[in-house]
Amino acid sequence: MSTEGTKKENKFYDYPDRPVPKEHRRSAFNTSIVTTGMAVAMSTLYTGALLAQLLTYKDAMISIVIGCCILAVLAGLTGSIGADKGVSLSILARYPFGREGSKIIGLILAVSMLGWFSYQCGYFGETMSLLVPNARWASPKVAAFWGGLLMMSTAIIGFKGMEILSIIASPALLIMSVYAAITAFNKVGYEAILNAIPNNPQSLGVGITIVIGGWITGATLQPDISRYAKDKDNNWAAVIIAMIVFAIANWGGVVIAKATQTTTVMEGLMALGLGAIALLIVILGQWTSNDNNLYSAALGIINIKSISKPKIVAVTGIIMTIVGTLGIQKYFVNFLEMLGTFLPPIGAILTTDYYILNNKDDYIFSEDVRYKSWNILAIISMILGGVLSYLIKVGIPSINSLLISGLSYYILMKCFDSSSKSSYTN
Repeated sequence: MSTEGTKKENKFYDYPDRPVPKEHRRSAFNTSIVTTGMAVAMSTLYTGALLAQLLTYKDAMISIVIGCCILAVLAGLTGSIGADKGVSLSILARYPFGREGSKIIGLILAVSMLGWFSYQCGYFGETMSLLVPNARWASPKVAAFWGGLLMMSTAIIGFKGMEILSIIASPALLIMSVYAAITAFNKVGYEAILNAIPNNPQSLGVGITIVIGGWITGATLQPDISRYAKDKDNNWAAVIIAMIVFAIANWGGVVIAKATQTTTVMEGLMALGLGAIALLIVILGQWTSNDNNLYSAALGIINIKSISKPKIVAVTGIIMTIVGTLGIQKYFVNFLEMLGTFLPPIGAILTTDYYILNNKDDYIFSEDVRYKSWNILAIISMILGGVLSYLIKVGIPSINSLLISGLSYYILMKCFDSSSKSSYTN
């Protein structure tokens, strides 16, 4: 474990490499507000707008409900493990994947989350430029730079920083989403929105896939937040509340897009005369979600090598903000999307090992604990889930990856467990 934990705790220290002590856990309200901040972003309303373009209003609503229920189950299960043990996803991975294998998980998380942090910085700059076209401070490169630094600031502080931001931002995003939707209803009427049918309506499966894709990574990474929950009941409460707000934000995106017949939420908000709300949603929505990207990336890196988290966040944040400012990250979007297919399998393997194989009592994270070095079967299962879900075009890809990796891990562990694990390591 890190020597940082044995020193006098500084104001930015939030137990990145060891269990969060029970006396420092947070209430259900605190974990709910941070989980909601992680789940609800500007992209959530964009997801709703995409549903509006592809589905009828009724099918869009059904897709949101089913998708949110599936996400709630996954986040509830993974997050409860984090609440039970008080550690992040990458540290939890030390048991199903082995100590060395968990470093691969940490690397996947770090590369993926840093890549998306950079991408969101660039996207933030472009969106600000569209909303405030003649302001130098809102030009794409300038806005991407100060936006990245803004998002980095709360990640440096850690859970407390994200908590303070989310207490302000999460209710504000909920209120703005509802207000914008009500404004849209008042402008065109319920019947017009209900009868706004796409030229080529897609199936419920497509809609559910879109909704799940909007937060599947966050659901997998829920232990990074729930490690601060007092118990698993608090985690379930946080997840349910977050999914209710997530569903409402998706609904808001659907209503705005169908009422204004625009392809993006920002255009829709401008058409409704809600430019100020659009600006606030961009800033608050991106901030509450993108600081979590950087935060989880730092936790993944610390699992590889124990380094001060504020320093990791500051250094990687500045580097990836510059990358986002230059637009280099756009060339790696396909790679990031491919890498993202391996995140749900991590959650599936963890939950299978913890709940179905009933290894929960083995999950001990003390200073002198010895972990198995590798579990090759977990690596194989993760690759199978990620690759096959990427290639298979039938069903819901994220659900396919969960089922394939979880089932593969269960079967392989039952058949070859004794011969798959190597020696122990600290």
